[in-house]
Formats: sequence, structure tokens, C-alpha cells
Amino acid sequence: MYTHVIFDLDGTLLNTIDDLANAGNWVCTQRGWPTHTVEAYKTKVGNGIPKLVERFAPQGTSQQELEEALAQFMDYYGAHKEDLTAPYWGMAQVLDALKQAGVGIGVLTNKAHSLAGAVMERYYPGVFTHIQGALPDQPTKPDPTLLYALMEQMGAKPDTTLFVGDSNVDIQTGKNGSLDTCGVLWGFRSRSELEQEGAHHLVERPGQLLSLVLGRPETQTLAPHEVEAAAKLLAQGQLVAVPTETVYGLASDAYIEESVRANYEAKGRPEEKPLNVLVDGMDMVEGVCRDIPTEAYILAKAFWPGPLTMILWGKGTLPSIVPAGGATQGVRCPDHPDTLGVIRALGHPLACPSANISGHPSPKNAQQVLEQLDGRIGAVLDGGPCSVGVESTIVNLTVKPFRILRQGGLSREAIEQALGCEVEG
Repeated sequence: MYTHVIFDLDGTLLNTIDDLANAGNWVCTQRGWPTHTVEAYKTKVGNGIPKLVERFAPQGTSQQELEEALAQFMDYYGAHKEDLTAPYWGMAQVLDALKQAGVGIGVLTNKAHSLAGAVMERYYPGVFTHIQGALPDQPTKPDPTLLYALMEQMGAKPDTTLFVGDSNVDIQTGKNGSLDTCGVLWGFRSRSELEQEGAHHLVERPGQLLSLVLGRPETQTLAPHEVEAAAKLLAQGQLVAVPTETVYGLASDAYIEESVRANYEAKGRPEEKPLNVLVDGMDMVEGVCRDIPTEAYILAKAFWPGPLTMILWGKGTLPSIVPAGGATQGVRCPDHPDTLGVIRALGHPLACPSANISGHPSPKNAQQVLEQLDGRIGAVLDGGPCSVGVESTIVNLTVKPFRILRQGGLSREAIEQALGCEVEG
């Protein structure tokens, strides 16, 4: 486990290449120079903007022309640096998880120091307190001088600090500072470049950084229909994101209290909010609920599998953390063959809220799950995109008249027609 992580900026935290390329090509056009592709610019960045200008200028360009071109670049880029730039997906969640785990994080970039702070505050507001950009008369990466200064500010030690970047310059910087290095494969440079430079680690997705830094198991992506593998992980107490027709759910074996507690933790969900469970039919409902009214069987026959959650009286057979200490239990039979297969292979209901960080959008495909929970959970079962795409309708059958608590993928009219009576809410 590492106590501190220092990140490169461009190509690691932010995808800035399109704005950099557009600014470079604008300068080239103004000066009558040949322009370059975005892919070509990926090989030109990494040593600061003056070096970038030197690299996109024609060979043999005079120093005076380079200085003029640099001034043009800075003016144009200053006005257009936010046109297309964006954080890489999943990085915000990774940084939040690292901070929650007590890991110190910082940024070292060859971007000018005055610009670096503003950029980070724009895209990662309040996340980084330690940011070191290029300073006049100071050597830049891969020289470790500013790295050492940043580490001193952070209280970081070489043997417990990881340097993360996307280029050979970043790997050289970390090695020059006697740090372990990690190359990211979503940035501007290739796997072969990072391997040849001797990166200690390589990661393909931001969430894999959590596994590397915190020692967590890596999140697997299970192919469609790998229900036995998913069930095995759940039986071991791991968390598995599963597909339904509404949204992806974050499943834990509802009978394993530690797994259910980990579910709350992974989502950042308050433990006073109860969890619904997924079942494969009313037989499984009878194992966790009591005093089940006839109307529940009517609704199950009409709409299960489907986007309907019923609130019934709990039987007390599940750990109390599932209903958050309450007397009722939400149950649903999802309309997705893979998740029904997982439930049947496991033989237990799944405690299963949506597979997102609380307060963030519910995911509709496996990629969206990874954007939020990669590195926090054992696996995601990729069952394709959700067909309904909105949460289930919740109806409370423990009160009379029955009450809709949340309108979702099943209409009030359909419920009332099946029951032959009006419902409130």
C-alpha cells in the first residue's frame, strides 16, 4: 500500500490533447506552417509548452520565430483551453476514494505553475491541496527537483509514494526520484513506450489504481451469461454489479451481513436507508417476508419479472442491516436472464441497490458502473444496456389503501388495473 500518490496532469487526470492540438494548429496556420494530426500531438507533449511549440514548428525555425509562436500559442490556448478539455472518466471517483482512505495526493506538471492551479481548480475543485507546476529558472520533469519540493510539502517518503503518468517523461521523473511508477494506458502515449521506459505498473482503467494503491482486489468484468462465476464471488462475500431491465444493481448475498455492510460502504449509502432484495419469484419472497397479502401474488403474476418492487412485512430471516432495522422488506424479481440466473445459482436473494455512488446517476450499462465503482467492487456482470433505463416502481402493500412510494418503469394505471382498485401516492 502507498501512503501518497503524485499524478501527472495532461494525459493522466485531464484529456487536454484536443485543445492543445487546436491551439498548435492555429499557430501553424497563422504562420504558414504545416499542421499536424491529434495523434501526432500526443507524441509532442510532455515536456512543457515551449518544447511543444518547438516540436510542432518546422525543423530549422529560428529562436525568434519560436518565441513569437509561443506567444501566439499562449494567447490562443488561454482563450480556448476549456473548449474540449475534460477529466478522464472515473478519475474523480478514484481521487475521492483515495482521499477517504487517507492517501495523500498531489499533482506535478510541466504546465506553468500559475496555470496549473487554475486548471485543477476548474476540473477538480477542492480535490488537490498540493499542486506543483513549472517555475522560472527551475528544471522541469524528468528532473526530480520540483518532485522533491512537492514531496516535502506533502510529507511523502520515496518508499511509500507512487508516481502516476502517461508518458516516458513521467516514468523517468518517478525513477529519478526513486519512486515506484505507474503508467496509465488511457493517456497520450503507448503501452510499448511505458514498458520500454521501465514502468513498475501499468493500468488500463482509473479504478485499477485503487487496487494498486490500497491493495484491494481488482474489479473483474464478467462476460454475459457468466452467472456461475458471479454467484461464486457473491458466495465469497464479494460485491458484484448485475444487470436488470431498469438499471444495474450492486448485489451482495443478502444473508452475508459483512457483504451487505460493504455494499453500503462502496456506495457511500447511509446505513439507515434500507435495501431492497432481488428474488427469482414468490417462493423466495416467502422465505424473507410474512403475512403476504393476496394482492402481492396478483401483482407478481401480472408484472414479474419486471420493474415492480413490493414493500411487504419482513420475516426477520435477513440480517437487520438489510431493512435498516425496519419491519418491512422491499422485494423485486428483475427481468434479466443473467441476474435471474445468478439468484438461482446462489440460491439466495440479493441485497441490491443501484450500482452507483449515492447521489450520482444510476448506471445503464457496465461501463457506467466501472466509471463509479471500479476498484471498489469484486466484479461487474456485463449483461448489455438496460432495456427500461429507469428505476422500478415501488408500491407499499403493508398499508391500506396501497401506496406508490416511487413512480418508475411500471405505470400506476397498470397496477390499478391488475388490482382492481385505486392506489394512493
